[in-house]
Amino acid sequence: MPDSLVIILNKTTDLSKRTEILNKISDSYKTSDPDAMQKYAQEALQSAKKTKNVKEEVLALQNLGTSNIILGNYNRALQYFDQAEQKISNLNKTDQSIQEISAKNFGSKGIIYSEQNNYSQALNNDFKAMKLYESCHNEVQLSKIYNNIGVIYHSIDDQEKALYYFLKSYTVQKKIKAASLGVSCSNIGLIYLDKNLPQKAKVFFDEGLSEFQKNPNSRELGELYNNMAQYYMVQKQFETAKDYLLKAEKAFKSTEDRFGLSNTYLFLGKIYYTENKLEQALEFANKSLEISKELDLPETTVKSEELLSQIFDKKGNKEQALIHLKNYNVENKNLTKIENAKERIRTELDFESERHEIEQKEKTNREKIKWYFGFLLLIIILAGIYFFFRNKEREKTILLQKQLTEFQHKALHLQMNPHFVFNCLAAISSFIMQNDKDEAIKYLAKFSKLMRLTLDFSKESLIAIDKEIESLKNYLELEQLRFNQKFEFKIIKDPLIEDDTALPSLLLQPYIENSVIHGVVPKEGQGLIQIHFSQTEESLICEITDNGIGIETSKKLKKNLVNVHTSMAMEISQKRLETLEKLEKKKVNLTITEIKGENNTSEGTKVVLELPLEYIKD
Repeated sequence: MPDSLVIILNKTTDLSKRTEILNKISDSYKTSDPDAMQKYAQEALQSAKKTKNVKEEVLALQNLGTSNIILGNYNRALQYFDQAEQKISNLNKTDQSIQEISAKNFGSKGIIYSEQNNYSQALNNDFKAMKLYESCHNEVQLSKIYNNIGVIYHSIDDQEKALYYFLKSYTVQKKIKAASLGVSCSNIGLIYLDKNLPQKAKVFFDEGLSEFQKNPNSRELGELYNNMAQYYMVQKQFETAKDYLLKAEKAFKSTEDRFGLSNTYLFLGKIYYTENKLEQALEFANKSLEISKELDLPETTVKSEELLSQIFDKKGNKEQALIHLKNYNVENKNLTKIENAKERIRTELDFESERHEIEQKEKTNREKIKWYFGFLLLIIILAGIYFFFRNKEREKTILLQKQLTEFQHKALHLQMNPHFVFNCLAAISSFIMQNDKDEAIKYLAKFSKLMRLTLDFSKESLIAIDKEIESLKNYLELEQLRFNQKFEFKIIKDPLIEDDTALPSLLLQPYIENSVIHGVVPKEGQGLIQIHFSQTEESLICEITDNGIGIETSKKLKKNLVNVHTSMAMEISQKRLETLEKLEKKKVNLTITEIKGENNTSEGTKVVLELPLEYIKD
């Protein structure tokens, strides 16, 4: 196919058509020659820029990203897909073809994050892709994304969910006679092998081998060979296992897939060690270790170090055995952290259905509250008309209205507190399940303190600024634990501010939460949130700045997300500010701006809140 397209390309002079053909040629090389794929994608990208064809530019960027995935350059690949995602935002998203391009972009990012063990981000992107493909009824791509989701669940050792999605993929692929059916067979077989059902595994492995003979795919065939080798290793048929591993090596080398090679060499090393062929075992164990370190593959690195320690011990080289045993212990600690992260992800996902139910109940409750407020508003209007015409007890009516406004203020306040409980409980549950008592106690203590402060605050309309700072510090420390120290924070109070200076309790938390969730967490690298309190003659000023992705980028990302709590919290905070302004009859100013750097690039978000200066009354 590439040769025939090249012939057509050479005969085409129209630049727009040449761009399309270049992208098609690039795509046709994805299963055989990633370097050629990259070459033609670069040509397509330059051509698309000249003709200002954004859609073809996106396709070229995606082809560049795919070729880098195959070559193991995951960070570089992610950069290309991020660029493509930005370009897609300028296209018509109601167009089905654009939806499918967007879905492909999410699916590809899911693959990268999965390979980098960032399973939460991988699932996030894959579920986005799945929804788009389901809305487009694209069964071909849907079968692939089901498979990818299954791979992620398999990676975090959730075998039941992995098998569920693999079988969904398998069913669709059988229906449409997909060329990728062999991939699902390979994955299903591996799960059955892990579940100690080797005969079921063999049935799917054999079907997968048959499918790959019909629809060759060197990279995935290499994975199947690796899986079949593991089956024969379990059966102690080591010669047959070696035959499949040598086939896997050839398949991976043909596509320059070093990720697959790392496992192939590890399995060969284990077989030769079992056969007491220590020199061959040493050779392949070293090869596996070299690749796994180069590609940052923690699990393979641990297994390679352990195997090398065993080999040198058997050879009588105690010094080298000890060196690799120490390396094994160090790498195993790192792997344990990753396994703990997997456990936390599983816990969070298990709570997902419960979260959905809670959100539905909250939605129902909000509808009831709206009806009640509407009914109360009608009463207030009727009472106002009555007292207007009767012109009696006006002062009593005004006082009643002020009290009612304050009650509404507190009611809105109380709605903000319950949402944070869920995430804290999930995190504490995760630590307990991991038997990480120290972290569980630490987290629980901070959580308990924050809840106690919240309950205390709910009784008061105003709290001292130091108490608010204490509450915010506890909240941010909990979020640091939740997101694995993804960000740092600083809280600065101007020395001129009196200790009895007061502000509405928990008013700032939704804005700080927004900085965490939609600012610094999506940012690559370490985040920083700074909170600064100062005052003028009449106002208390709070500035919240972060070095996150910026409000405009965040809005683009949130277009495809539904975050009921965040939108509700921000809406409630806005209502509280409006109520405060009416109650105090003083201006309350809120500004949210994006921080721009050189070349007009986003460097974060700044929130400035100016409140009337108030004090705690003795």
